[in-house]
Amino acid sequence: MRRYSDIIQYAEYIEMVSIRNLTIIRAKIIIIDGSRVYIREVWRDDNLIDYSYWWLDINNQVIEGWDNSPHHPEVPTFPHHRHTPSGVRELHNPDLLNFFNKIREELL
Repeated sequence: MRRYSDIIQYAEYIEMVSIRNLTIIRAKIIIIDGSRVYIREVWRDDNLIDYSYWWLDINNQVIEGWDNSPHHPEVPTFPHHRHTPSGVRELHNPDLLNFFNKIREELL
């Protein structure tokens, strides 16, 4: 996350739990404008199998959320999709680094 020190104020918590071949990562990151990013990733061996990245403003309103929960089959990139204030959209290249790049683009 050092690569994003220009937009990250601090990590409130980072938690990693490993059970056999599964690793679950959870984090809450505070952004320089006071907004928050919630991260959850589930890895099986070296494969990311489940993720959600949510960016919320200081009033707890969604700015952007990316996940692969299979609840929007109408989206062409199903199960990958993004939540925005204007609705659910397709999501290409879902990746935590791309998510932080999106935040950087919005802030700087």
